[in-house]
Amino acid sequence: MKLWNQHLTVKVASSFLFLSLVTVGVVGGFAFLNAKEALKQAAFERLSAAATLKEEEITRWFEDQERDFLLVTQFPDVQNNFQILLNSQAGDANHRQAYKILSDYLANMAEIKPSLGEISILDRSNRIILSTNKQREGEYEISANITYIEQIQPGDSFAPIFYASPITGKPSVTFATPIRNAAKVRQGVLLADLNLDKIDQIVRERTGLGKSGETYLVGSLVTKNAFISKDKDKTQTPDFSQGVSSQGIDAAMSGISSQGLYPNYAGVLVIGVYHWLNDQDLALMVEMNQEEAFAPARRLAGTMMLVGFLSMGFLLIGVSWLTRQLKISGEQLENYSHRLEVKAKEAETANLAKSEFLANMSHELRTPLNSILGFTQLLSRDSSINASQLEHLEIISRSGEHLLTLINDVLSMSKIEAGLTTLNNNSFDLYTLLDSLEEMFQIKAESKGLQLMFERRPEVPRYVQTDESKLRQILINLLGNAIKFTEEGGVSLRVRIEEKSKLQQQEESQARKNSHPSFFWLYFEVEDTGPGIASAEIEKLFKPFVQTEAGRKSQQGTGLGLTISQQFVHLMGGSIIVSSTLGQGTIFSFDLQISLAEVAEAPIQQVKRRVIGLEPNQPKYRILVVEDKWENRELLVKMLVSLGFEVRHAENGQEGVTLWETWEPQLIWMDMRMPVMDGYEATKQIRATLKGQATVIIALTASAFDEERFVVLSAGCNDFVRKPFREEVILNMMSKYLGVRYVYAEKPLQKDEFTENSDLKLLSLEEMLAQMPTEWVAQLHQAALCTDEKLIFSLLEQIPEESALLTNTLSDWVNNFRIDKVIDLTQL
Repeated sequence: MKLWNQHLTVKVASSFLFLSLVTVGVVGGFAFLNAKEALKQAAFERLSAAATLKEEEITRWFEDQERDFLLVTQFPDVQNNFQILLNSQAGDANHRQAYKILSDYLANMAEIKPSLGEISILDRSNRIILSTNKQREGEYEISANITYIEQIQPGDSFAPIFYASPITGKPSVTFATPIRNAAKVRQGVLLADLNLDKIDQIVRERTGLGKSGETYLVGSLVTKNAFISKDKDKTQTPDFSQGVSSQGIDAAMSGISSQGLYPNYAGVLVIGVYHWLNDQDLALMVEMNQEEAFAPARRLAGTMMLVGFLSMGFLLIGVSWLTRQLKISGEQLENYSHRLEVKAKEAETANLAKSEFLANMSHELRTPLNSILGFTQLLSRDSSINASQLEHLEIISRSGEHLLTLINDVLSMSKIEAGLTTLNNNSFDLYTLLDSLEEMFQIKAESKGLQLMFERRPEVPRYVQTDESKLRQILINLLGNAIKFTEEGGVSLRVRIEEKSKLQQQEESQARKNSHPSFFWLYFEVEDTGPGIASAEIEKLFKPFVQTEAGRKSQQGTGLGLTISQQFVHLMGGSIIVSSTLGQGTIFSFDLQISLAEVAEAPIQQVKRRVIGLEPNQPKYRILVVEDKWENRELLVKMLVSLGFEVRHAENGQEGVTLWETWEPQLIWMDMRMPVMDGYEATKQIRATLKGQATVIIALTASAFDEERFVVLSAGCNDFVRKPFREEVILNMMSKYLGVRYVYAEKPLQKDEFTENSDLKLLSLEEMLAQMPTEWVAQLHQAALCTDEKLIFSLLEQIPEESALLTNTLSDWVNNFRIDKVIDLTQL
């Protein structure tokens, strides 16, 4: 029991001891911080006052020197002698007399105005013809570092140029003013080297700055910062041959005037005030050691700590128990903090891995898609391709576009989750947007036997302003889903101005008064006659990667379309709702905040035409393709060569730079991810030369993130094209930056035109088949019934050349597994 009491006593004593230590530490810490803050403010005020006074003195001194220097040339007699000296031969009597007068005059001025130092007169070739330093007469003066002054205007300021004197090695300032004749033509120049001793006197004054106070000037000597003036008592400093630097110096030399705590040029912790003297192009530094500035605060804190420790001795008996309890609590808190830190790191690692995965997958998926879609476009240009093969190419293209849409859906969802999706409002033609969507989905609806109806109320404005891209994506997602899950009936899109209640109208009327006068709500409704959605599924309908029962059965999509649509609607200031009845259909409706746009603000819709070549009488366009993937490189090269461009290619940035130097192309298509040297470094190397500034560089990247655009343009590229690219985008870019003019193909035969002529074509085939022997037709019919392709092609070789249409048509049918059409045609 006694032992237990002793143990408890130790706990209590330790606890009280700890509390006492904390109390003393907190009190002492607060006292020190408060005292330090008060001392810091007082020091800043004292240093600022000193800096302001010195700044005024320095500014006034330079202004005095400027006026004194210009007064040297103001007297008419002196001006006349300047003209005689500069415009006469050295041996002339007038020249000698003018030389004597000016020599005495300048010597007197140098004596009267000691701050002007050495004064010299230069002729038009910058040769010194007269100087107060006779040894320099006949030499040539370098004018690169001279501060030119011709006249003083009220309120004007000037920045003297400081340079390292080649004679003394110290910072110097040289004033110069042109000597002009009566016609204002420059005949020569008057120079005066300033004596900066007065600046040293102003700077060395340390009144009120304590023992460690220091004031100095720093100026820029072309390649480094150097002391212009400094207290000679503070010379025990390191070698500054490479220039002086500190936080305060660097900030002041960048044009900032402020104050702070920082290490000075010698690494000593100081409290300082720094001013950028704009008129003199100088940095004025007023500093004192922190040790001296905050010594009273440390003494106060030390006294309080001593008193606290003496008081704490009376509490040692009862602190042990609390110490133990606090130790236990501390361990628990540490464990909890550690678990939180681990969870935070895991979440951060997961987010980083997700971002890296999406970026890499985007690049890896979009790169082969570029080849698939690109070569599909290239093949579709081949005039030898028949209608059936063209249809196959269109299937490949649509499948690739669908895969690209799925990739973009995943990336869009990732950007929404990261909060990186923003509105990009633009003015556009709403009617054209709706017409293009109707045309896009009409074929798909007809293929399923569905009726597609677009209803646009008359009051709906034609030209509006909102995010066109996001509105298009919302409508594509909703219409695509409606057609996909509807087997009978039809799909309708209705657009109207939304009717609000009186209360809502009053609120919106007030909002319009405070914002844009043409603001209104546009209401969209997509209705289908599909299977409907169960009420239990509607609650999770907008969750990412979650599909309804119908969606799972279709085994199509990512489950992101509705989630993205909802997020886009919310971002555009609206809301989306769904109502559905099982077995009858579903209605998705949403409203958006729209502003009216002027007709002139809406972009003109360009008609897409297929390019077949270059217009004549144009320069030879040299195009360089820098791409590490062979298939992408080959795609661009073939596309451009087929149109008449001169094209060369390189596998990486290093080869690209070498080829650019020798071949000098007008435009470079630059892939940004490559081995050896990437596109960023290659672009920087090209842009670093004068010749490279005239070369157009357009980036090619498989990244799907918009943030990549800023990085690419910052590297020096003129523009940005994302893979997979379309042929018209490539050609439009070249037209935009090089002014290329193209020859376009005539309007291709549309699908409906093929349909209209199908009966005529069939009639022609029957006429040609009637000209063949009856026995041959019977053999062909029997071979088709037996699916004997070898025999069919053998029989097709017997068709005469004038019936080539029959040969080609039958061959296409067999190659596309439509032997049923051969059977029907040859049925006797």
